[in-house]
Amino acid sequence: MNKFDRVFSILVLLQTKRIIKAKTIAERFGISLRTIYRDIRTLKNAGIPISGDPGIGYSIMEGYRLPPLMFNEGEAAALLTAEKFIGKLTDKETQTYYSNAMVKIKAILRSTEKRALEVLDNSIVTTNQQNGADSAYLQDVFKSVASKQLLQMQYRKADGTDSERKLEPIGCYRHRDRWYLVAFCQLKKGYRTFKMNRIVSLRVLEQQFDTKHIGLQDYIDQQDKAWKKEHPFHTIEIAFAPSLLEYAESRKYYFGFIEQSTQGNMVHMKFLHASLEIIARWLLQFGDQATVIAPTALKDRLKVLATQLYRHYQ
Repeated sequence: MNKFDRVFSILVLLQTKRIIKAKTIAERFGISLRTIYRDIRTLKNAGIPISGDPGIGYSIMEGYRLPPLMFNEGEAAALLTAEKFIGKLTDKETQTYYSNAMVKIKAILRSTEKRALEVLDNSIVTTNQQNGADSAYLQDVFKSVASKQLLQMQYRKADGTDSERKLEPIGCYRHRDRWYLVAFCQLKKGYRTFKMNRIVSLRVLEQQFDTKHIGLQDYIDQQDKAWKKEHPFHTIEIAFAPSLLEYAESRKYYFGFIEQSTQGNMVHMKFLHASLEIIARWLLQFGDQATVIAPTALKDRLKVLATQLYRHYQ
């Protein structure tokens, strides 16, 4: 990216948040802090009302806005692609908002870009259907997080009973095709993670909260660290026959793939995973076309499972 494009992009970025630190801008564009400071000076010298200092962050004076921006064909295509998937990943209300935004974006495109987008629109089809049960309340959660309003929730627990909760929401995230809500639960006096497909009802209350909570990513990192501490990881090596490589590679990252090498006519893969049981049951489908090199405990577990399977069908 040349300097002109970079400086203009920094100006656009500064309008997206109240305050942005130089480090954040540098990471976004992959450049040094010194370059960012020079670009900020360039904008100031051009008369852009930027306030702030290194180490604190920068902001544009309230009320200053660039004129409407034009999207290039690549950017518009990326937004169209996202529109195709957003209905499968979120609720209908979010899909409607996004579709309305896309109509406004298409309205400002040049005719050549509009024609290209029309062709592309009919060339992207998503077939993975989402039942929507776990994303029905996303807009309510977004609203409550942004305005710091309490949530009143009726939640169905794993045992089938319902529980009334009053929550101070932190945010929500999607993991393995499911949405999760993270919030401070006033009933339990602590942070909790809720599966959104178990929410029976949810409404945003007028009452606000002013507690400063942990950030969503920090909470996820803490939970991940605690889980790993309770579940020590095993280094696993498996040799796959070439005929199975396609199937093994399609799921390898799910099982903690580390590295891969070819030894003789076999492909060796190393994994880091907390559950030998999960790995063992995954390997059962491959029969004698996958050989465990290490650890011994995994070999022993496979023998037990294979014996149980043999007896089951006798």
